[in-house]
Amino acid sequence: MNAPTQSLPPVTLANCDSEPIHVPGAIQPLGALLAFAPDGALRYASENAPRVLGVPLALGIRCEPGSLPPGLEHYLSIWLDSADPVFDPLTLALDGHTYDVIAHRNANGLTLIELERRGDDAGMAEPARIYRGIERIRLQRDIASLLERTLQEVQRATGFDRVMAYRFHPDDSGEIVAERRGDATLEDWAERRYPAGDIPAQARRLYTVNTLRQIADAQYQPVRVLGSHGQGEQPLDMSFSVLRSVSPIHLEYMANMGVRASMSLSLVIGGKLWGMIACHHHSPRHIPYPARLACEALAQVLSAALANIEGNLRAEQTRQSAALVSRLAERASDSENMHLALSGGPDTPASLIPNDAALCLWGNSVTVFGGIAPRGELAGILCALDQSGQRLVHTNNIARDYPGLQTDLVPYAGLLACKFDPMNNGWLIWLRKEQIETVVWGGKPEKQYAVGSLGPRLTPRGSFDAWREVTRDTSSPWLPAELEAADNLRDELSHIATSRAADVDRARTALLAMLGHDLRDPLQSISMAATLLSKTDSGARMGERIRYSSGRMQRLISQVLDLSRLQGGMGLGIEKRECRLSELLTGLIEEKRQAYPGLRIEPDVQAGLTLMADTDRIAQVVTNLMSNARQHGAPRMPIHVTARQDGDDIELAVTNHGAPIPDDVMAHLFSPFKPESVGHSRNRNGLGLGLYIAEQVVRDHNGQIAVSCRDGLVSFTVILPRGVDAPPPSSPNSGDNT
Repeated sequence: MNAPTQSLPPVTLANCDSEPIHVPGAIQPLGALLAFAPDGALRYASENAPRVLGVPLALGIRCEPGSLPPGLEHYLSIWLDSADPVFDPLTLALDGHTYDVIAHRNANGLTLIELERRGDDAGMAEPARIYRGIERIRLQRDIASLLERTLQEVQRATGFDRVMAYRFHPDDSGEIVAERRGDATLEDWAERRYPAGDIPAQARRLYTVNTLRQIADAQYQPVRVLGSHGQGEQPLDMSFSVLRSVSPIHLEYMANMGVRASMSLSLVIGGKLWGMIACHHHSPRHIPYPARLACEALAQVLSAALANIEGNLRAEQTRQSAALVSRLAERASDSENMHLALSGGPDTPASLIPNDAALCLWGNSVTVFGGIAPRGELAGILCALDQSGQRLVHTNNIARDYPGLQTDLVPYAGLLACKFDPMNNGWLIWLRKEQIETVVWGGKPEKQYAVGSLGPRLTPRGSFDAWREVTRDTSSPWLPAELEAADNLRDELSHIATSRAADVDRARTALLAMLGHDLRDPLQSISMAATLLSKTDSGARMGERIRYSSGRMQRLISQVLDLSRLQGGMGLGIEKRECRLSELLTGLIEEKRQAYPGLRIEPDVQAGLTLMADTDRIAQVVTNLMSNARQHGAPRMPIHVTARQDGDDIELAVTNHGAPIPDDVMAHLFSPFKPESVGHSRNRNGLGLGLYIAEQVVRDHNGQIAVSCRDGLVSFTVILPRGVDAPPPSSPNSGDNT
């Protein structure tokens, strides 16, 4: 049988992760291999096949009648004519040895026949006894019991020194979740982790389709597989071969562990590798093919039971989360205020997903459902989430994936957020704290390299002693079911928000038409008539009251129009020009004094302050802050108005004497609709448009507005950039004490 052997490139550092392990060009010396073309021509044969069969073989031609052992020749003709890719095994006696004959058709249409010599079955159970263990496995009702019982049955059947249940994590690393040791002196490997690189991607694919693998002696000398001279001959695909030779990388890996023989049974659920049953022995051990098939049946029953348990758990979780989402969506559809809707019952978004804190950002305010709010500024969190461009943002390591958010989200390490209302910048956020975990690896997980006569190559980890790694800045991972639950809630709330936005848009259109024409013109006429009336002696008081009321209505109309513009996405139409702030403040203070003769206003305004701004809009902000101070300040106590240049900014503050603003009011202070104002004698409709619009004006000027309460004073402070074109104050150190 003179034919060239298949030549494959050596495994090197450059190609180890794509090593073609399904075409090794060799078999383990447990038997022989033959591969026939559909026409019966012998295309491939292991180098030892003539000796095992006791007949000469010629590659590239059909075997003559009588040239193969009678039983093998009979079944070969049946297999070549069969449409099935897998054939029933049989036994064959050759030269005083018993062989298991295993045949299948590979992806290239070749019929592979393997003759595996029966080994010594001492200390191993009969296949019938192994099959009886299936019922004992089926009786188990949880994953831990299933794994423990299967390990017990496999070890009893095979006598391996160590039998382990190995489960994969989402990052493809694996963990030994259960084990049985036949020798009490063996080290306990339970809960040890192994990096994803220990089982490369191509090996995972093979483990998924070929679920049983045996290495009877890791120190074997491979037997070459020879091929015919066919044009364009490809290496023989041995993906489903039971005798397929093993990657030298894996054999070195076994040697590093001190393992001489192994057997693996894949646990496949939904076409994915869930885990493995891995068996190790410290001396050569050959498990007969019938016993291996029985163990494979145990593993298949285990896989089905695992899939059933996990499927039931997922179904129950899905049912519970769907019911909760339905209840939350029903409350949200019945309420105009999302904060009240989501927090106004026993169930909140915090009940949907395990978390250390849960909150809702909506309408420039925040509601915390559980835990404590993060320390950062709301605006910074919203900005970073919006910049992600995703409707669902999640990470279990904020410092790694969103470093810009780390400071704002202290003390949390894990984030799950979903945007449900773009109009009101509505986000639901779940947070998890750092989970400090000590991972016990089976040896240091980094790859190691060695340089030899053939250059650098990958070397499996040289030590499998326990190596501990402490992980920081990481929370427990967000599970697929949790991400799905969050997205389902986002979807329901988004539908509600979209529907409500359409209603608001229709109402806004009608409101704009009414306010712009139907009310403004009559109010202007009333105001002019009131002015004329106030000039007569008899109608002075009545005219002044009418003029004041009509002016108040005009201001309210302007505020509602501004609100409509903002919520319609049109903006306030800011037009920046040179604004003489000191003069503006002086005029506004004088107007307020004339309107309320008993009102005390004490200004401290630096002279000559100018900035690039929309003068009318800045006047709107100052007027609103002074009106708030008058309405909510202590009677007969002065209002302080201060303005100073601070570097490139101008700091403007309006301060009144009064009690601190309550926390529940503070949470919605700059919101247009304040639930705590409903029923209030001064604001029966819960409208608080002034501060909301003031904040928008300041924001459109790239400024900031804040409120503080201390020492019996309530102070609103506005920081505005002066702008590059604004002239400096004429007298920086002078004050205006009008």
